[in-house]
Amino acid sequence: AEQYSPQSIIGIVANPKTGEILAMSQRPTFDPMTREGLESNWLNDAIENTIEPGSTMKVFTIAAAVDTNNWHPNAFYQSGRYTLLDKTIRDHNRDGWGTITFLEGFQRSSNTAMAHQLEIMGYDTLLEYLDKFGFGKKTDIDLPKETTGTILSRYPSNVLTTAYGQGSTVTPIQLIQAYTAIANEGKMMQPYIIKEIENPNSGEVELKSEPTVKGTPISAETANTMKQLLASTVTSEDGTARRFAIDGYEVAGKTGTAEMPKASGGYAFGSNEYLYSFLGMAPVEDPQFIMYIAVAKPKLEVTEVGSEPVAKVFKTVMQNSLMYYNIKPSDTAEISYAT
Repeated sequence: AEQYSPQSIIGIVANPKTGEILAMSQRPTFDPMTREGLESNWLNDAIENTIEPGSTMKVFTIAAAVDTNNWHPNAFYQSGRYTLLDKTIRDHNRDGWGTITFLEGFQRSSNTAMAHQLEIMGYDTLLEYLDKFGFGKKTDIDLPKETTGTILSRYPSNVLTTAYGQGSTVTPIQLIQAYTAIANEGKMMQPYIIKEIENPNSGEVELKSEPTVKGTPISAETANTMKQLLASTVTSEDGTARRFAIDGYEVAGKTGTAEMPKASGGYAFGSNEYLYSFLGMAPVEDPQFIMYIAVAKPKLEVTEVGSEPVAKVFKTVMQNSLMYYNIKPSDTAEISYAT
C-alpha cells in the first residue's frame, strides 16, 4: 500500500479442503477501537463489495468447457479480434498473436479465445456452470451483509464479456468458494470464518463449524486437468503468471486485468486505472492454500506492469505460509536412513 498507493487492496487465503478462511485483509480499512480510517471505507470488501473480475473468470469458463468435453487445447483459432453482431472485442495487446492454439490462448489470457470457446460449448452451458460455481448467489459465509453480484445474461454480448470477466459482477469470496472446486477434486466448499466458539467459563464448545460441501460443479478429472492448465500459465514462456512462480513449489493460478467502471459511465483506461489480480493455489499436486489478491489502480512506474504489486503480496504470503505449515518443497532431496 505504501509503495503503490492503490485505490484498494484485498487478500484472502483459504484452505480448499475445508473452506476455512485462514486470513483476510484489505486496504483501506479502519481501526474499530479508534475508528481511524472510517471515513475511507467501512465495508468488508471481500463480501460486501462487487467487482468485475477480469481474466480470473476465465478459469471457470474453461472449466465448463473441459467438463463438457468441449476443450480442445491443440485446436487453432484466430486471435486479435472477434465480432458478435455489432460488438467487437479485442485481445489485451489489440492485435493478437496470429493463429494460435486454445492452450496458448489461455496461457496468454486471450479474450478472443474465450469468445471462440463460447461458440463451441454454447452460451447456455457457460451460464449453467457459473450457477453451479455459485456466482450470482450468496456463499452463506458466517459474516453479515453479504451481497450476490450479478451475472448478466439478457443479451449474447453480456454472456460473451462475462466469459472473460467483464460486465458481470462477483465478490472476492465467491471466487474463493468457486476455486475450492478446482483445488479440491471438484468438491466446492462453503467458506467460513468461525472455527469454534468455546464458553470461557465452562470450557464447553457451543459452536463448531464443520466443512460443508456446497456442490460438485465439476468432476475430479476436470479439476485435475484445470490444475495442470493453471500451472502452465506460471511455467510456460507464453504464460501471464510467470512472476508468481515460487522456488521449490509448483504454483497454479490465473492473472486478471479488469477495466474498472467510472462513476460518470464507461470504463477508465491506462495502466494505473485497472484492477490487477491473481487467483492461485499451491502446491499443485495437493493444494494446501488458495489465495486471491487484487490491487486496484496502483501507481506503477513506467517500467512496471500491473502483476508486479500483486505478485509481491502473493509470493510473500504463499511462500511463508507453506514454510510455516511445514509443506515440503517439491525439489527436496530424498534422504535415505540407515540404522
